[in-house]
Amino acid sequence: MTMTMPGPTTELEMLCEAIDRFVRDEIRPVEAALPPEAREIPAEALVGLQAKARSVGFWCLEAPEQYGGGGLSTYEGVLVFERMSKHRFSFPLPGAGVFGYSPPVVLYHGDPEQIERYVVPTIRDGWSSFAAISEPSGGSDPARAIRTRARRSDRGYVLNGRKMWATNADTADYGVVYARTGNEGRSSISAFIVDSNTPGMHVTSVPVLRNHWTTEIAFDDCEIPAENLIGQEGQGFTLAQEWLVRGRLGYAAQAIGVAEEAIRLATDWASERETFGALLATRQGVQFPLADSRVEVNAARWLAWEAAWKDDAGEDARIEASIAKLYGTETGFRVVDRAIQILGGMGVAKESPLEHWFRDLRVSRIVEGASEIHRYLIARDMLGAASLTKKAA
Repeated sequence: MTMTMPGPTTELEMLCEAIDRFVRDEIRPVEAALPPEAREIPAEALVGLQAKARSVGFWCLEAPEQYGGGGLSTYEGVLVFERMSKHRFSFPLPGAGVFGYSPPVVLYHGDPEQIERYVVPTIRDGWSSFAAISEPSGGSDPARAIRTRARRSDRGYVLNGRKMWATNADTADYGVVYARTGNEGRSSISAFIVDSNTPGMHVTSVPVLRNHWTTEIAFDDCEIPAENLIGQEGQGFTLAQEWLVRGRLGYAAQAIGVAEEAIRLATDWASERETFGALLATRQGVQFPLADSRVEVNAARWLAWEAAWKDDAGEDARIEASIAKLYGTETGFRVVDRAIQILGGMGVAKESPLEHWFRDLRVSRIVEGASEIHRYLIARDMLGAASLTKKAA
């Protein structure tokens, strides 16, 4: 394998530093003024922050340049996402939507009309979207678990079925829904664009552990036009694989950014807080957890970079992305947990972002592939698929 390992350019370093300042000077003050029970940045404040982000060129940085985005590479996106995530409401989207909503990657495989109708407005006008893959019958094995069906009709297709854990489906403008157009297996799954106001689509909010709720979607004889099929029938599963690497690295980068902030809060507290006549920073019981956190966050960052470099080189980086997502989110959770322990009661106070991140990072170990799924994928790559299913003689 030939893979270059570039460091950040001066231009990229300047971009990251500028985003650091934007998060510090613009986003955090807005979040700090909100009541402890707030779950997101209010719409009016969000619109104002989005306008500021547009004005300084921070809008949809990861989207392709030909559609109005910043055209960042996978590696550049990992660096930028980390910086965008150093604030309270950094999940499920870095920057909480302040830096724009990129369209689902599968839409880049759409025809020119689909690009014009959905991709361009998403980047230009700030449309938001959702992805609906998981179902009540399961989420980690969509090739077998998907039961939602798309039946051909005179006007296109009719959707019937249920979807679970679709983030933003209650507020999005449109989404990409995966449904069966054939019998069984991966080759029977197709991808469809569904407008959120389509009759027969019913969205219910599902409160979960994290602050940002998710949704359940019911499709009851939901008619969609034939031109909303992305690609060809049976290509849905293959198209979905396109966003696996970037999606998983995005979660790793978010976790790393939050972990860095948790380390900062913990070290600041330890350097100021006195117990029994001495600073917490003098206690080995505080020093060692901080050291462990630093080692693990640095390692998580390099794992994410390795996967990103490989993806940018045009190589298959799915296993590296699984490694980075697994280690990054589990590291982020451990680091925040240690920071809470160092801060004690203040660590679990609602006014602290730590308890918020603790819940979000716990969920991040499930979304975009649960930790166990990634361990399975890594082991299968190491041992060979047959060895994991072969029975002893």
